[in-house]
Formats: sequence, structure tokens, C-alpha cells
Amino acid sequence: MSPQRTEPPHELSCTWVPGTLDIVRARIGSRVIEVTSTTLARVFGPRALDDLYLKGRVTMPVSPQQLSLLA
Repeated sequence: MSPQRTEPPHELSCTWVPGTLDIVRARIGSRVIEVTSTTLARVFGPRALDDLYLKGRVTMPVSPQQLSLLA
């Protein structure tokens, strides 16, 4: 039996978009997308927003499935 190859998780880095109350700028490698905080909480769970609210930024691993939900 051959071992399954799994893709390593990507790293997602998020900050608030200046001048907004609910828009988050997410960086995955060289790609940048903007999503609502509601979408981010739906994909990663509400606890994912804790550091974003407290520190203004958060970095977390993201699976290919989660990445497809953000796009």
C-alpha cells in the first residue's frame, strides 16, 4: 500500500481593512482576498476572530477545503 500524499496546510494571515468594521484582508502566500468577518467566522469558527479583535491581526493554518470556501 502506498502512502497518501497530503498537501501541507497553507498559512492565512488576516488584518482588518482600514476604515471598515467588518471587512478582513486575508493573505495566503502572494494571494490577497477580502472577506467579511462573518465569512471568516463561518469557515474557521468564531474563536478564529479572537486575536483579530484583540490584536488587529491573526495568522492560522488553512486547509485546501477551507481555502476553497474563502474564494
